[in-house]
Amino acid sequence: MVTCIARVARAQQVDSIVNQTWNIHGQFTFITQYHPAFHAAYSGKNSLSDSSDHKSSLTFTLFCGRRLWRNAAVYFSPEISGGLGFNDARGIAGFTNGDIYRVDNPTPQGYVARLYLIQYIPLGASSDVQADEPLQLGGYVSSRRLEMIAGKLSMTDLFDNNPVSHDPRTQFLNWSIMDDGAWDFPADTRGYDAIVSLGYVTPHWTIRMAEALEPTYANGSTLNWNLHRSHSETIECTYTGTWRQHPLFAGIHVYNNFTPAPEYAAVVHAKKLGTDTTMDVIDPSPVSHSKYGVGVSMSYTANARVQTFLRAGWNDGHTATWAFTEIDRSISAGGMYQIPLPSRQKYWQRSDRFLQIGCAFVVNGLSAPHREFLEAGGYGFVIGDGKLRYATENIAELYALFPLHQLITLTGDFQWIVHPAYNRDRGPVAVGSIRLHVAF
Repeated sequence: MVTCIARVARAQQVDSIVNQTWNIHGQFTFITQYHPAFHAAYSGKNSLSDSSDHKSSLTFTLFCGRRLWRNAAVYFSPEISGGLGFNDARGIAGFTNGDIYRVDNPTPQGYVARLYLIQYIPLGASSDVQADEPLQLGGYVSSRRLEMIAGKLSMTDLFDNNPVSHDPRTQFLNWSIMDDGAWDFPADTRGYDAIVSLGYVTPHWTIRMAEALEPTYANGSTLNWNLHRSHSETIECTYTGTWRQHPLFAGIHVYNNFTPAPEYAAVVHAKKLGTDTTMDVIDPSPVSHSKYGVGVSMSYTANARVQTFLRAGWNDGHTATWAFTEIDRSISAGGMYQIPLPSRQKYWQRSDRFLQIGCAFVVNGLSAPHREFLEAGGYGFVIGDGKLRYATENIAELYALFPLHQLITLTGDFQWIVHPAYNRDRGPVAVGSIRLHVAF
């Protein structure tokens, strides 16, 4: 959750600031994408189609907050989503549309995205002013506090929140640029989960930990409540401050996922013995296994117009991907540049109107067991060409966001994918996108 705060002492509180008892915000995002035909020496059941293709998606979300008692609030977020990604969001590990997940029904459907309780426990006398934002009630909050959160939300609401690259509705679209691609974060098919979290927050440092459920099978829509069989733990430490008088963000998270995901080496060995020839790792194995990893993230605001970011992630890569995407090593870097535009007072009530340009690059890789599994003809739930001539998956993304109105933005986006799904025998692929975003 993005927190915009300004330090104030209780003695300096002004009467115009009032603790909100409730708020409501919303967003609508429409994304349409196209890729032309590209070279492919062969294809498998999870391959991106080498013929030209066009797909669109939409999401509509409400963010409702209600204060319950002192330092406590509940948040409710119903959502409607529809449409598809290319090949049902398969064929590229760093997929091109971060606002769509692997749901194979294009008909718009409604569901509860978030429903959770947050309780603050103040640890000091000083306070911060918290802005009125989606999933955040405006008002005073203790600058040193414990935060307890329980309910349904996304792990990416709590962790890996890089200010420059985290929101596919206003920033970069690619999965492996908007988040740590190597973090197989626990979630259902739509990206949400049942989570219990505890955080210690100070003006500059935050330490947060969370316990979450895992899906019953890879990319599953139902969660496994048998904690003996399946669970996930994540811990993150972040710093928000300044360096040479300019804003700096830095964070590191570590995690362990315990799931019934099969081990890649065991599946390859079973094929060699002839006891299993399916080479599919979507269904659970009889025994659960751990996957652990680490991710780091940084951003720096060089001046009023330029922001940069760096992100890297790694996991051990022995067990199959279970919830996010098939990346075991990832490093990305990029930045955003703002160009002031003339103010249009009829539609714009402020003077801060900018053309926002972003550019980023990411290199994704696989562990040796994961690579050998795909080379042997294996299939995960995201990639699998039937065979593989391995190379890292390299992606560049460029976008330009133009404000049509104070509440409406239009974005043109271009992505260039070299070795899609880590395969030298396929690609490169060019993807063009148009995104319309409304926020209120």
